[in-house]
Amino acid sequence: MMDSLSHSALDGLFAGPDDLPIEFAFFYERLPEAELLAEGLARTLPAFPRLQAAVSLRDVPGVELPSDDKVSRAGLFDVVEPGPGRPLCRLKVSRFGAGGCLGASMSHVLGDGVSLVGFLSAWARSVRGQAPAAPVSSELPTLPAGALDGSRSLEEELGRAGFRLGPPPPHRRREDFTWDIRRFSREEVEALVREARASQPQVTSADVLAAFLWRLYHPPVLEGTAEPELGIVFDFRRIPGLLPASYFGTAGLPLRVPLSPREASTLSLPELAARIRARLQSASATDFFRYHALMEEVRRTQGQEGLDRLNASAEDHGLLINNISRFDLSLLDFGTGAPHTFDVLTPKSRMCFIVTRGDSLEAHTSLPRASGS
Repeated sequence: MMDSLSHSALDGLFAGPDDLPIEFAFFYERLPEAELLAEGLARTLPAFPRLQAAVSLRDVPGVELPSDDKVSRAGLFDVVEPGPGRPLCRLKVSRFGAGGCLGASMSHVLGDGVSLVGFLSAWARSVRGQAPAAPVSSELPTLPAGALDGSRSLEEELGRAGFRLGPPPPHRRREDFTWDIRRFSREEVEALVREARASQPQVTSADVLAAFLWRLYHPPVLEGTAEPELGIVFDFRRIPGLLPASYFGTAGLPLRVPLSPREASTLSLPELAARIRARLQSASATDFFRYHALMEEVRRTQGQEGLDRLNASAEDHGLLINNISRFDLSLLDFGTGAPHTFDVLTPKSRMCFIVTRGDSLEAHTSLPRASGS
């Protein structure tokens, strides 16, 4: 279905057989009628070339409101599954009472979470009667010469970027993971930030929370014996002049925070937050081009199978943090009110999503289920 559109190796990075699709659930007090949603979707798709032949929409009335756990909420999705001719983005509206849930499941081969939310926002604008979205771009800038350091092996370059080539991956199942959910009230976050800024005034609340989560989940059994892997997902659309703000593709990539085994265990929380801040501030077009060149080199030398074997090193013994609390849910108002709750259901080993819950923040971390449990 998608053969007529070009995809970079970056787009295939998180779309292997062991990767579940992006799954976002948005809960509403009220939702427009099914016909209005379908008509708005038809007006929106021309601006999104990658989605025009790849989207399905199903509207299901009379659904029983599921419980809050992620296993029960999985029924709110029509999950994207690999295979020729199957839609790569599936939208499901489950209605309970006047409101309901919009469950969006999209393959990473189309784009990242920011791409998905941008598309849903354009759809919402269309349903509200606003002008159709301007066409988005999925074209990457040309790779400059020398994006890779020719003095190092591919494996060394991947390791420096926080990736590794593993064995052929098994199919990933929800049952293989558990979710640990931690809530932080606004007062708790503000107290942590005040304490950190007493010695590191440059840090943000996101930096401090990431440092706190690293302290919480860094496996003590590996301290001093394994290279620590702390990664922060960074949206490279934020680099001026690199990608358009509406870029539809994979631009959210993990930045590896440099830590020695000793530092991973001994840096204070403010010092660790400052290390995170410094890495984010140093993100540049050079980082993006290196990631792009690395993925293309893996695909050139090892084919799609190589990309499928590529994983973030944090999945083994670290933590990869994706702060999606920045999503502006007011943009997802279909004319009947913005969603009151947002949830993410895609498990990935040792991956933490930070989401907004009213005035609080929640950290949703998926962890490998212990064998035998």
